[in-house]
Amino acid sequence: MSGWSTLQLTEFFSAITRAGTVSTTARLAVQRATEATDAEVAAVVCGDEVPASVGLGRAPAPSQFTRLGPGCDETTFPGAGTMHVTVHILDRDAPTADRLIVARADEPFAAEERQMLQGMARVLGLALRSLRTLETERQLRLAQEREALARLELVEALERRERLLETLLRVQRSAGQQPLAEVLDMITSGAAGLLDGVTVALVLRDAVASVSGTPCEGLTFAADRAVTAGAPITCGDLEAAPVHINGDVAGALVIATAGAPSSAVPLPVTGALPGAVSPSGGASLPGAVSSSGGVSSPGAVSSSGGVSSPGAVSSSGGVALPGAGSSAGGVALPGAASSSGAGPGVRDAERRDVLAAFAEQASLALTGAHTLAAVHEAQHDPLTRLPNRALFLQRVEETITDGAAALLYLDLDLFKQVNDTLGHAAGDELLRAVAGRLRAAVRDTDMPARLGGDEFAVLLDPLTYRDQARDIAQRVIDAIAQPYDIAGRTVHTRASVGVAYSGGRSAERLLEEADLAMYRAKKTRKGTYQEFEPEMRLELPQVV
Repeated sequence: MSGWSTLQLTEFFSAITRAGTVSTTARLAVQRATEATDAEVAAVVCGDEVPASVGLGRAPAPSQFTRLGPGCDETTFPGAGTMHVTVHILDRDAPTADRLIVARADEPFAAEERQMLQGMARVLGLALRSLRTLETERQLRLAQEREALARLELVEALERRERLLETLLRVQRSAGQQPLAEVLDMITSGAAGLLDGVTVALVLRDAVASVSGTPCEGLTFAADRAVTAGAPITCGDLEAAPVHINGDVAGALVIATAGAPSSAVPLPVTGALPGAVSPSGGASLPGAVSSSGGVSSPGAVSSSGGVSSPGAVSSSGGVALPGAGSSAGGVALPGAASSSGAGPGVRDAERRDVLAAFAEQASLALTGAHTLAAVHEAQHDPLTRLPNRALFLQRVEETITDGAAALLYLDLDLFKQVNDTLGHAAGDELLRAVAGRLRAAVRDTDMPARLGGDEFAVLLDPLTYRDQARDIAQRVIDAIAQPYDIAGRTVHTRASVGVAYSGGRSAERLLEEADLAMYRAKKTRKGTYQEFEPEMRLELPQVV
């Protein structure tokens, strides 16, 4: 290669690496290629597109260049005549045959010119690959940012739902601690009492969830009319108003006047709520919120056979959620069956007001159940059901301002080998088993959480003496080190644990210190614990 062509290639490399987009890079390439070879026409072809070209006008048809491949020495361009052509592949490893095309009219390209253009094409290919990689990464970051924004909007929506639930709790506080079935019974019996004992029923998805008084004919028909209309209706001796779950019509509250005939056929009365109550589409909701803010086991059932209420206030401020065992649809709700009063003294306007007010109460109770389930799902790890990172840090931030506490940061050793040898299903089963042992190894006042992957954390609160954190850390290590029966095989893992103490630090700072201590434990001796020491921060740049 001649001296001038080497210089041209060096200058080309320097210039092209400063270009910021594919079109700019391609435009620079065709300009330099024509200048270096005294050519009249040049183009960069990327798949079926031509991001840059010179010599055939501002917007030539892409087919004039895409038809030209390696080995083509001569072609005819419309308006320019027959020209000598040289075609060079940019990146032989790329899925598309991107290429640099240069053409001139006076003489064929010499061997050293072709060699120079091939070098330029290779440099251009590297530059385009880098730009595409950067663009892919940028698009990925944008997608992640959009996803994070969507999650933030979901959390904000759930917070708004919680404020709605607070209103429901204030209205229902006098009811005491009641399951959902009893709350719904309070709504129907309360409305019936205000209307001189007429029959009142709450109908959800063609099933009577609660009834006060003697069931009468046409309850489900009137409810269906109200659901279809999306507004209060009058149907003979029945009046009905829709009830909502998160704004969606889920059923109707029905009031029967004195003239409504009693039903000769038993009505379907069930404690299984419709699928709209649960965010996942099921009829049940997970767990119950305890007074400490944690989530208790699902399946709470009232003594009357109804599922637990989302909206009843306990003496400790907790709220009971419907149990997971209530999805079968066979739980009978208590109904206050008695001879219905005629209620002649109740005016039509008053009856309509009571109907609207108690339909709203039913909507609040049902929406509260849905909201609490959504909040629970948003704040807990779906695999282990432990609190997730966001809820854990929130709890840590609240705790460390009140007194002495400690934080354990756990990382499982040998977990990757389980995933690689037994598969991800076995890895998930191992994580669930580890979570169970972690719960059993810590105190009831402590809060275990899954941070992600094979990393867990535990908030130790209260901490009465310093050795207490060491004792619990060792207990956790010993519990996790016991063998597991996973997928019919005996599996071993162990935990390396970092310990950090509150001392006025923020939640993020405390978690970082525990992470550094865990890293020291993994580095020195896996399956042990280390307490955070300030000099560990010197190792921070080495942490991967």
